[in-house]
Amino acid sequence: MILGKVDHSDCTDIMITGSISNDFTFMAKQDGILRVTSEVVLHEGHRDFSIYSLGSEAQWIITLARVVYDGHNHNMTTEVDATKEPDTGYPQVPILDFPKSNGGLKRRKRHWAMPPISVSENQRGPYPMHLVQIRSNVDKSKTIHYSITGPGADQPPNNLFTMDRETGNLYVTQKLDREEQAEYKLVVHTVAEGSSGNAEDPMEIIIRVIDQNDNKPVFNQTTYEAEVPEASPKGFEVIQVEATDADEPDNDNSAIRYRIMSEEPQGPSPSVFAIDPVTGVITVNAEALDRGKHPQYTLLVEAADFAGEGLAAQAKVLITVSANDDNPPVISQPADAVNPEAPVLLFPQSSGGLKRRKRDWVIPPLSVPENHGGPYPFKINQIRSSEDSIKTIHYSITGPGADQPPIDLFTMDRETGNLYVTQELDREKQAEYKIWAHAVAKGSSGNAEDPMEMIIKVIDQNDNRPIFNQTTYMAEVPENSPRGFDVIQVFATDADEPNNDNSDIRYGIMEQVPEEPSPDMFTINSVTGAIRVNAAKLDREMYPEYTLKVSATDQKGKYHTGIGKVIIKVTDSNDHAPVFTEASYTATVDENKVDAEVVRMLVTDGDEPRSSAWNAKFTIVDGDPGNLFTVKTGSNKQEGIITTAKGLDFEKISKHTLLVEVLNEIPFAIQLPTYTATVEVTVNDVNEAPIFKPKDPTVTKSESLKEGTNVVKLIAEDPDTARKQKVMFKMYIDPAGWLEVSDEGLVTVRSKMDRESAFVSEGKYMAVIHAYDDDQVPATGTGTLTIILEDVNDNAPSIEQREFRVCNKKPPPQILNVTDKDGPGNTSPYRVILHDTAKVNWTAKMDDTKTAIVLSLIRELEEGEYSVRMTVTDTGNQYQESTVKAHVCECTGEEVMCKGRAAAGSNLPVILGILGGILLLLMLVLLLLLFARRKKPEKEPLLLQDDDIRDNIYYYDEEGGGEDDQDFDLGVLHRGLDNRPEVFRNDVAPMFMTAPVYKPRPANPDDIGNFIGDNLKAADNDPTAPPYDSLLVFDYEGGGSEAGSLSSLNSSSDGDQDYDCLADWGPRFKKLADMYGGGDDDML
Repeated sequence: MILGKVDHSDCTDIMITGSISNDFTFMAKQDGILRVTSEVVLHEGHRDFSIYSLGSEAQWIITLARVVYDGHNHNMTTEVDATKEPDTGYPQVPILDFPKSNGGLKRRKRHWAMPPISVSENQRGPYPMHLVQIRSNVDKSKTIHYSITGPGADQPPNNLFTMDRETGNLYVTQKLDREEQAEYKLVVHTVAEGSSGNAEDPMEIIIRVIDQNDNKPVFNQTTYEAEVPEASPKGFEVIQVEATDADEPDNDNSAIRYRIMSEEPQGPSPSVFAIDPVTGVITVNAEALDRGKHPQYTLLVEAADFAGEGLAAQAKVLITVSANDDNPPVISQPADAVNPEAPVLLFPQSSGGLKRRKRDWVIPPLSVPENHGGPYPFKINQIRSSEDSIKTIHYSITGPGADQPPIDLFTMDRETGNLYVTQELDREKQAEYKIWAHAVAKGSSGNAEDPMEMIIKVIDQNDNRPIFNQTTYMAEVPENSPRGFDVIQVFATDADEPNNDNSDIRYGIMEQVPEEPSPDMFTINSVTGAIRVNAAKLDREMYPEYTLKVSATDQKGKYHTGIGKVIIKVTDSNDHAPVFTEASYTATVDENKVDAEVVRMLVTDGDEPRSSAWNAKFTIVDGDPGNLFTVKTGSNKQEGIITTAKGLDFEKISKHTLLVEVLNEIPFAIQLPTYTATVEVTVNDVNEAPIFKPKDPTVTKSESLKEGTNVVKLIAEDPDTARKQKVMFKMYIDPAGWLEVSDEGLVTVRSKMDRESAFVSEGKYMAVIHAYDDDQVPATGTGTLTIILEDVNDNAPSIEQREFRVCNKKPPPQILNVTDKDGPGNTSPYRVILHDTAKVNWTAKMDDTKTAIVLSLIRELEEGEYSVRMTVTDTGNQYQESTVKAHVCECTGEEVMCKGRAAAGSNLPVILGILGGILLLLMLVLLLLLFARRKKPEKEPLLLQDDDIRDNIYYYDEEGGGEDDQDFDLGVLHRGLDNRPEVFRNDVAPMFMTAPVYKPRPANPDDIGNFIGDNLKAADNDPTAPPYDSLLVFDYEGGGSEAGSLSSLNSSSDGDQDYDCLADWGPRFKKLADMYGGGDDDML
């Protein structure tokens, strides 16, 4: 019966590949159709169950279904849970943990009994498809490697299932076919890295293939032939057709129903024949057949699975209407029969009314009761031929039970045709035997009669008692369950004949232990074996377990009885409310602290410890409108911990009163009160840091601001309004040392700012400033001042390419790129002017974009290096003279090739002469060096003696001992810039840039550190200070130098210069002071 349909299209776009119900009374199909498979008993007017649908990517979607009794109709309401994992009550979970040996699972032959994993056959993938993840309990402390063995893994079919070695993910690599194999058993192994043994005992997992309706029924014959007498009454059985379905047995996918699709001819009525939809038996449906008008009928029969609504197959049935049967088999009683009840079967006349159907005569079956008391051999029938009156007939039988195993179970007297059974029969071993009777005339080699088939049916006796499918059943029932609550269903089978009183079982409860609080705490459905709660008085704390002795009796409860045991564990339900150990709590917490623990609250609960009915859950129900607090359950599940979710503000609220409620993880099973506690939280005032307004101020200023110019007035507020503290400012990070801040927050320029400095990023210069109060322990706030520097034209343009190579004949123009550190508006367009010496050979102009120089050679030059001097000016008239080195080569066009000079050839005597001259020169040099070492002067002391007074310093060119034997050629220093064209003017100190201002030495020794640091920053950013990355020309002092020559030491115009300070440096400097200061030595 179709109950309804579950549709997931409104809540998810996941493709459903299979569904299963946790109540096997209802069957869920892939398309969502829900069917009833057996009798439904609705207690309390409804019945609830869950449907688990498997998505295409191994996600589970849970649908809760309720069947409600509504007259003669059944209605179903569904509620879809969007989670993709089943609840804990369903065994197929995405992650399987290896069970601990002390857990609730029991070991079975060294394998853990884990729930099966279901996979739909013919699933489309993609493959490999993730089924489940296996995890070890020790993977947090060790690196675990996973593997699987068994058929489908490392045994045929190999690699049907694979497992990721690192993660334990189990995959199926291709489509499964339930008809090939319905179940796979794999064993999972875990090995710790570096270990040779298993980290866990091997775990068995069972993978069941969920059947899909992918096989249509198949008839055992494509065409059936049958005969029916024309005088057959309505209901007369003509033939039985049979079809089978390869899909799962006892399932809608293989539940076949038959029907007649067409019947030709249609007379004397449209439906002359009818078919039983379940058995396939075709019967006469008309009052009378007319062989003269319609001698033959052709039926087209269909067999469809899914109870007639699924896949279908067809077969043809040819029915011939025969004449009336005027010569049926004659049963007579012989006078000398040993068994007076044994009938006599006469061979039918071949000329009579019986017609042969596939060479078989339709003979009524013979019946023999099983377990007959004998004596044996026991006569059950006699066969006679109508020819025995004129001929001597010999009789025999063939077939299973005669001349085929079991041989000689039946025998026949050769002379009389008496049929005997030689021993007791057992219907449970074989319920029916088919044998053939033969009649042969004496002296003849042929049959006197056609062979006759006999069917011997074994009559069932009640010789088997019912047997439960489990010796002991285990079940659980929550305490306080209502009357009619389903606990478990027991099931027994009887080997006697089905659909017979001998196998018709009735169930009962024989004994209940304990019998408190009532001897009838449970009841059992006598037909289905379903056990339900009969009295709503279950109390786990009083009676945690019941043992029932149940019976299953055949012949509707009157004969043989089988005994079984049911152990019912009463599980805890939430019938005790958690209670606070204290009604109120007080606590203090500092302001501004986040995630600070405020208080811990303990509760007690009378339910089973560590169960969902015992675990506490806390909620702040009042007193926290701003969500400043949070409460969570401690690890012991009986403690509530309140912490601050946000920083508290003493200035806003100094005390909070919270109302906290405690419940359990699951709802109360009965009506119970809810307990609360009050928590008073006092906020401690702490010194808070001043807050900048705005937090990160931004101003825009020109980079050309003069020193001392105001930049911005900072504002910071102290949150501690009640303390009335003073807020002051100080510089914390000033990368370039350009700024200073007063105590009142006024930021001024300390040294010139430069937008092109490395300390400026994207035109922004940032300094970090602290604001602090005057508390005993000051609190400091931080603000970032961002100065957007407006560009001024303070950088001259420069040429990027300093040298190039060019042919002296028909050379192409050279493109020299010009760059400027300034920003837009102070750079291009550029102008270029060649110096007079360069104009003779070169021309220069700006390109169309005015950002590059086009330099062209206008006359043919000799191969060599040439210096081209030019001046480049930007849009703001900032200019720079630059020298570019040109390598002119003897070539033509764009391909520059410098040939160089070839050495002249020489003969062997000339070469030998040159080598001899070199050798003589080397020997002369060695002699000169030896002579010089012999005349080495005695080394004089570096400084004069105390009594040695001289007017001149002779050793001015020495820095220390050990160098007086080295002769330096000072002539190389007498080469000016004109002889060094590789030295460019832009490498010399720029004359148009001003030097920074250096701070004077402070009077307070405590400030010496700041003095050194500030002047070091100034020197690092001084563009006019050496050293330069260029050749230093030591004999060029330039014009107007602030430093005089050494001769100026004797040319002081006034004689009152004070040199007494030199006396503090030692006796040698004291003599120097006397020489120039007019000391005691002047009196000599």
